[in-house]
Amino acid sequence: MSGLTHLGRSPAIVRTYDTIDTAGAFPSTDETSALHSGATLLASLGTGHNRDWASIAAGTSDTTVLKYLRAVNTAATTRHLNAIYVSFNHEPNAKIDAGKGSPAQFVAAWRHVYQLAAAAHLNAQTGGRLRWVWILNANGFDHPSTANSFWPGSPTVDVVGVDGYVTGSCSKKTSGNYLDPAKNATKPEAVFGPALKWSTAHAAGKSVFIPEWGSIPFTSPGLRPSFIQAMTHYVVAHPQIGAVMYWNDHAHRDSCDYTLDKDLASQRALAAMGAHAHFQAHP
Repeated sequence: MSGLTHLGRSPAIVRTYDTIDTAGAFPSTDETSALHSGATLLASLGTGHNRDWASIAAGTSDTTVLKYLRAVNTAATTRHLNAIYVSFNHEPNAKIDAGKGSPAQFVAAWRHVYQLAAAAHLNAQTGGRLRWVWILNANGFDHPSTANSFWPGSPTVDVVGVDGYVTGSCSKKTSGNYLDPAKNATKPEAVFGPALKWSTAHAAGKSVFIPEWGSIPFTSPGLRPSFIQAMTHYVVAHPQIGAVMYWNDHAHRDSCDYTLDKDLASQRALAAMGAHAHFQAHP
């Protein structure tokens, strides 16, 4: 959220990203800063370089992974947090992860990592502070069979996560090609509705987090603030959603720009969202 000077509050939960290659450095400078501010974390643990899901499930990285999970749990207890949220290999349905293995191999790897934490009494159900957030890209819920194939099962998941964006026509095009979308593209229900429906059917009673969301600026400057306002109403109307984290950055490997640093109207819309009574609870 650097560069956003008009929010009027600190975030209650901060999204962070680690890998098995960098796990020994937890907490990073950004993670330490977030924890010092009183926020909790939603920390992803990625596989890093040259590791596929089968190797994770086979235990080849257990020492490093367990050291990381212990450090995360220690951070929660030291900072007197009820929980730090963790995710293994968020967005496994993304194209970038296609070479890591099959959905079944992802499921095996997720369960293995979860069981490492359970055996060490790090999970909330076994006396620790870790709560597990399983995260797919929003399009993974458009076809329930896709979400089903990556689902590791309710016993190993505390929260369902969905990352979703309003991209207009920017994807795979040159930077700045932000044409206005069709009107229905800016409605949160079109982006997040399938995930809520899937979660109700397959993960009843579990909270849903939106760990990444955002909108490009568009050529009409009022569209993005309007989308943020619509998100405010949408989240308030769906108490199933337990946390939302705006992605204030560019997308990876394409030209989409979701940053609000120079968009004061959108910053003010996001500030109004954060000031709403519904968003005062700590996840």
